[in-house]
Amino acid sequence: MLSWLPASADSDRRLGCHWPVRSTSVLLVVLSGPGGAGKGTIARALVEGDAALDLSRSWTTRGRRADDIEGAYVFVTREEFEEHREAGGFLEWNEFLGELYGTPVSNSDRDLLLEIDVAGGHQVLEHRRDALCLFVDAPDDEELRRRLLARGDSISRADQRAEEAIRERAEADRLGYVRVVNDDLQATVSEIQSLIEAARRQV
Repeated sequence: MLSWLPASADSDRRLGCHWPVRSTSVLLVVLSGPGGAGKGTIARALVEGDAALDLSRSWTTRGRRADDIEGAYVFVTREEFEEHREAGGFLEWNEFLGELYGTPVSNSDRDLLLEIDVAGGHQVLEHRRDALCLFVDAPDDEELRRRLLARGDSISRADQRAEEAIRERAEADRLGYVRVVNDDLQATVSEIQSLIEAARRQV
């Protein structure tokens, strides 16, 4: 289910909206949303179904989770992350619940999918006003919490992430993200594929 989060006039002036003319031949697709919304599964499906789309592998200092797919992240120490950051190696980076996450600079000539949080999306928009920003969400907070517990989060961690999701939704709203509710995986993937194709036609 797709719905539009209206951007404020101020955020539209400073950050741009979703469909401006692209400044380069490479489209940046930002996929944000609370933990448990299904971003990782959606991202893999999008890349597997689109030969012109690459998935950026984020660097993180957090430990591996049981549901992490091999190759989804580059796991590093805090020292390694900070050294790479100081060398200008990240397009964006952010600290979330005490752990660092960053999107490495890419030289790919294919469109790039970034699975990052809203704060990271804000940084991307400051440099690339033409980025397509999508906010993937669960149907409701109870379903979000159920998914978090099912993937192995502790009760306290799930509560923490559910609380953070409220803030993320408000920030995504302010920035003018397109909101996609993931209540059916295949339908959600199809909707996002349509949004990407529409953005590509804006050249």
